[in-house]
Amino acid sequence: MHRSWKWAAASLALLLATTPLWAFPVVEWNTVHGGGNGGSFKLYTDLKGFSDAGIEGTMVADYLLGNILLLADGGTIGCAHSWFPVVYGSLVDETAWQTATNFLADFSDACNLGSLTLVKDESLYLGFRLDGHDYAPYKEYGWAELLYDGATVSVASSATERTGLGIYAGTGMAIPEPATAGLLILGASVLAWRRRPPPNRR
Repeated sequence: MHRSWKWAAASLALLLATTPLWAFPVVEWNTVHGGGNGGSFKLYTDLKGFSDAGIEGTMVADYLLGNILLLADGGTIGCAHSWFPVVYGSLVDETAWQTATNFLADFSDACNLGSLTLVKDESLYLGFRLDGHDYAPYKEYGWAELLYDGATVSVASSATERTGLGIYAGTGMAIPEPATAGLLILGASVLAWRRRPPPNRR
């Protein structure tokens, strides 16, 4: 075996041996459920260790514009969590959480309540952060796409990543752990080296 191939194989084996399985991003789809019609709504997560962390609130219809105002009345039992509006494709992570205007932030010392408007037939994305506890001692980030059809608020889609590094709103793309990124870089470098033409021999 060529010396360069031996080096690449040994490096890959070392990285695989030292990379825990949880280093790879794990994304779960359809993790937020609920909705509402009439005068109330409820959104809640459906994740192992984070079951029923969500929002309960009131819906107020704007009959003139056809929109709906959602008022967060309180957080459901589960864990420390917060929910905030995000834009499709934006990164939902610690920075986004720190700079967001919360729709709801429910922690042991305070519960900050807000409001938001859903425009009829237009998607609105909520990002959320779930704090860890005994079952999952780390933070998780996710998003939920809300839709209002003129009568009912529903969750069109949602996803949550389990690494605590972040996920892009409206997608299943999560930020990989550093060890995973190292594997990806190594793989790309091996492929690039392999594509190099062999040296001319005389």
